[in-house]
Amino acid sequence: MKRLRKLHRFASTFAVAALIASALLSMTEVHAQSSETQEKIRLMATALRAREAGDLAAAKANLEDLLRINPDDQNVQRLLASVNKDIERLGTGQPTIYGQAANVTNFEPGDVTFTDTTTVVPITNDDGTEVTTEVLLTGGGDVDLLMAAAASEQQKAVAQGQQAMADASVLIENGRADEADAILEAAQNSIPESTSTEFVLEDIRNMRGDIILAAGEEALDDNNVTAALAALQAYRDTLGDDERLASFEKQVKKLQMNPWRQDPGLISPDYVAKVEAVDNILVTARAMMLYGDYPGAQAKLREVEARDAMNPAAKALQMEIMQQLQKSAWLDHAKTRDQMLEEVARGWQRPQVYELEGPAVVVDGVAPVLKKLRSIYIPRVSFSGVPLSRVIETLSELSVEYDPDVNAEEKNRGVNIVLLNTGGADPLVNITLRSLSLDRILDFATESVGYTWDISDETVIVSKGDTGGNVRLETEFFPIARSVIIRLTGGGNSGGASSAVSDPFSAPSAPTGPSSGDDEESLRNFFTRAGVDFNEPGASLAFDGTQLIVTQTPKNLEKMRNILRRYDQTKQVEIEAKFLDVIQGNLDELGFNWSVKSASGRNSFSTDNQTLDNIFSINTQDSNISIDTTSTNPITGITNTVTKNVSAGAPDIPNAIDLGALGGVMGSFMGVIQGVDVNLTVNALQRQEGSDLLSAPKLTVLSGRTAQIVVAQELRYPENYGDIEAEVSQSGSSLSVSGSSSAAVAITAGTPQDFSVRNVGVEMEVTPTVEENDNISLKLEPRVTEFEGFVEYGGPSIAIAGGTTVTVPSGFFQPIFSTREVRTEVTIFDGATVVIGGLTREEIKTIEDKVPVLGDIPFLGRLFQNKGETAQKRNLLIFVTANLISPGGSPARQSIGTVEANSLFQSPVVVTPGGGVSRAIRE
Repeated sequence: MKRLRKLHRFASTFAVAALIASALLSMTEVHAQSSETQEKIRLMATALRAREAGDLAAAKANLEDLLRINPDDQNVQRLLASVNKDIERLGTGQPTIYGQAANVTNFEPGDVTFTDTTTVVPITNDDGTEVTTEVLLTGGGDVDLLMAAAASEQQKAVAQGQQAMADASVLIENGRADEADAILEAAQNSIPESTSTEFVLEDIRNMRGDIILAAGEEALDDNNVTAALAALQAYRDTLGDDERLASFEKQVKKLQMNPWRQDPGLISPDYVAKVEAVDNILVTARAMMLYGDYPGAQAKLREVEARDAMNPAAKALQMEIMQQLQKSAWLDHAKTRDQMLEEVARGWQRPQVYELEGPAVVVDGVAPVLKKLRSIYIPRVSFSGVPLSRVIETLSELSVEYDPDVNAEEKNRGVNIVLLNTGGADPLVNITLRSLSLDRILDFATESVGYTWDISDETVIVSKGDTGGNVRLETEFFPIARSVIIRLTGGGNSGGASSAVSDPFSAPSAPTGPSSGDDEESLRNFFTRAGVDFNEPGASLAFDGTQLIVTQTPKNLEKMRNILRRYDQTKQVEIEAKFLDVIQGNLDELGFNWSVKSASGRNSFSTDNQTLDNIFSINTQDSNISIDTTSTNPITGITNTVTKNVSAGAPDIPNAIDLGALGGVMGSFMGVIQGVDVNLTVNALQRQEGSDLLSAPKLTVLSGRTAQIVVAQELRYPENYGDIEAEVSQSGSSLSVSGSSSAAVAITAGTPQDFSVRNVGVEMEVTPTVEENDNISLKLEPRVTEFEGFVEYGGPSIAIAGGTTVTVPSGFFQPIFSTREVRTEVTIFDGATVVIGGLTREEIKTIEDKVPVLGDIPFLGRLFQNKGETAQKRNLLIFVTANLISPGGSPARQSIGTVEANSLFQSPVVVTPGGGVSRAIRE
């Protein structure tokens, strides 16, 4: 810190002596006792006395004379400036302002005697500002004494400078170079320049130069060009140009020319600020990613790309986030797969009995005015020859009296009944009624005189019921849902597939469906059957696909509104059909066949017992194409016949009963007993097989519509075949070695035509109808179709040419199906299950073949028998469960587990233009 040089008030004389001595030393040291020096001292003393006496003009004159002797004396210049300021203050009437007093040393006066008074001495601070101090002049003194005092003061200044350098060294060692420079600067400014203090000031300046250069070199290391230039200029201001400054200046210029050592914060502060902001966002994004907030991290990274589109760190983090999300997606796949497999395993659980008490559903489609008319019961009314207008007035008053809503306001009690009979007669009413509602009383009273009543704008209007064109018509729009249209009109064709069989190779037909005009006509017919007459002049009904535009009387409009209100409920049923099909097959067969032949071969015996496969399998040999070629060797005269069979049999039968066709022979034993060849063949097979099939299709269908469920295989087969052509051509010019001629055989099979399709498996049509009490009526038509095999129609075709005979079977195969079908209608509660059973089948085939007599021998006879049995059992159970389903996909009346009734199910992921977004529960 810069310090202000202070003088003690009690040593003012020493301060004056110091000023005089400093002035004298600055003039010359060799001729201190010369006349010039005496003159300067005299002028200075006279100026000071004049100033203290208040004679500022005399003081100014003596100081100006002193400056003529030595114009460069700074002490005299400062004292003259102080006197001039005092003169200015006196001229403006302001009081003299004194600065802080300086400390001086008190001493005994010598030969020179001063008047006891005070004077103001100007003092210049280290920071260049000037203040004044009061100096006490007292006692006597002489020039020697003043000179000694001045020398003592300069020695103190030198000691002060040396102490400042010592303190600065300690601060530098502690790393406080800035404070050290401040102390040195304060000492430099406080020490007067003279030959006695010159060496101290030089040391202080050199030490400050070292500090400045050290700060500059540190700035070079930090690539801070601005700070290095500031240090360069500070060194030049302190010590001027020297070798160290030149070397440092070269280093600064080298730094300025090196782009790698430039401070980006100085050359491009905006870029540095952007990089710092991006780095802060990246840190936040990384933290979000580490804590699993991937959407938040992606949002931050998008902000980074908006600021810096080419930022590689943001792209790398996005790739890492995508990898984590892909892992999560893979877990979703594995989780969904396991859940689906778990659902399959749970499907084998049989339905259980559960108690359920659902909320009652109340459908109220009655208008408020009509509802009030029906709620008002009048004990007795009797009108005998009373005009209709008076009857209407009486009934209106009675409606207020007998209104059951006793808590209603007076203006809301009763019903407004108005008679519209402009210019007409007022017919007389003769009627007596007891304990009827007000609407029935109005019916009887108006019909008795040929009038009618309607409801319009919460008012009952009674008017003449003629057809002369005076009927008041109104137009109203009724929004109507597609489900309501289906319930009102039946929906046209059912949702199931047509029973007609189409050609699988033909072009697909265009989709068909009811047109808007058909729906309009169906709706008109429905409302007509419901009692809404559209034969009134001006009455009409139009349908634009989403709403009805109806022009009718107010009463008919109210009737249509009530009908639509009762039907305007989306009732749909979830049908779950569970098919449990269990097949069990058992095969058990053991048989022996003997073959005995004598050594000469003339006598032989064999049992030839048959197996299950021999007896019950279908013979496919008759379906083969046979080519017999006969040739005679001209040398030996021997005739040879070669037969070649080409397979053309029917396809195999799937799921047929096991006959052990692939079992083969268990063992064969051969031997010779007393010259007789004996061969024993053992056929033994025991096999058990089975299959379990579970299928549980589920669908949702509107009430009254037909749903079709098919769990089957499609079997396509032709109904017609083209003709089979067999051509045999013989060439007589070609003769082989065997003497036979060559022949070519061309066989063209019949081309299949008119294909049909048949489902082999389980089919079921379900038509649910939701009743008013939310019971569900089901029309069930399950059908089980099994493929039994093929049958071949027609006989073989034979072609003979020379020695070649070709036998071609008809090849007209037609399938055989077995069908089990049930049709029924039931009514169940919401969520109940219907069981359809009895679709069972058991097929048993047995064989018992033996050699007579030998086969009847006890125990031993078993070696001459063949016994086998194969059985196949099949049981099919069908469980049909019906649930009322809300449009949100959840049960409409049942709360199951955590799923409340009428809940809304949504996809967990919504695909947006920016990618998939997961739904989340809002807290």
